Amino acid sequence: MQVKCSLCGKVEDITKIHKDYSKLAKNQETPYFCQRCSMRVKHQAKCAQDMPKPI
Repeated sequence: MQVKCSLCGKVEDITKIHKDYSKLAKNQETPYFCQRCSMRVKHQAKCAQDMPKPI
């Protein structure tokens, strides 16, 4: 199954063993995020919650 990342637009082939395959097979409109975008969003959220370091 080919899916397109909602953030960067990268097209990927996923197989039945992929963690999101069952969600995407049921509903094609489900948003999909590639691994790179997923890690980027997770990192940005973590950095946004960190307290600023004192000078």
